[in-house]
Amino acid sequence: MDVNALNRAMDLLGQFSDRLTHVFDDAFGTKWAEIEDILAIAELLTGRFVTTRILADNSGLDRRAISRMIARLRSEGLVTTRPSEADRRAVEVVLTGRGEQHAGVLRTSLDSFFRASSQIASQISEGLQPSSPLPPPTTPVDPVDLLQRVCKAGAALVNTMPSAASEGQLAARQRAALVQIVSQGGVRPNDLSPALGVSRAGVAYIVDQLSAKGFVSRRRGAVPEDRRAVVLEATTEGIDAVQAVMDGIGRQRESLAILFAEVANWHQPANGAAPPRLPENVSG
Repeated sequence: MDVNALNRAMDLLGQFSDRLTHVFDDAFGTKWAEIEDILAIAELLTGRFVTTRILADNSGLDRRAISRMIARLRSEGLVTTRPSEADRRAVEVVLTGRGEQHAGVLRTSLDSFFRASSQIASQISEGLQPSSPLPPPTTPVDPVDLLQRVCKAGAALVNTMPSAASEGQLAARQRAALVQIVSQGGVRPNDLSPALGVSRAGVAYIVDQLSAKGFVSRRRGAVPEDRRAVVLEATTEGIDAVQAVMDGIGRQRESLAILFAEVANWHQPANGAAPPRLPENVSG
């Protein structure tokens, strides 16, 4: 893939990821959920036997993070825990009735989201320029299964970043902001607010974190008509982190192209009816 195609693919993947995160947040009351948290909660929705060990193994979260997440879900009345009948040393995690209601909301929202994402998913799949013709897309069955596979692909890309930008050291909103700063260049702090869905104070905190970690610097005097304006610039470390993701996209383009072809074909409406439009306020 050439550089322009990689940049375009990363931008579209970022838009898709941001929108998907909003869908999950709305259903489960989270705020810009991390990929690992989404994977853990999605595992609870599969209806399979789930223990804390299974949640840790399938999400990438460590046991302490799993314990914190379960404590939060229990406090909200979404899950309960009990000793496993199969292994008394294991703790089973089960959705409550309220949790099942949230799960139903998420499934419905995911179905609508995937239907509405046909165009962007097609652009991602075709823009990845796979080297061989794509196989016919498989027939989608469960939106939660597709959510898990999309999130696992996203986690694989995040893990290509240097250790300072992954492994929990760079939160999802921070990664999204860094990608925007690197890809667009000359970004002002206020430009980040709509895409990240946070207040100006929230943006300032995100930029502070990126700056403290050495990924971004603030520069004044770069805007001729407003010498006091602050412009955000990625450091060499920040550029390298985003470049690592671009390289990961290039290496995984075949599997990503197949995955997003499946998203593009998710239960398309009959009779050529147009899929519902995505809300403009969650565009990336």
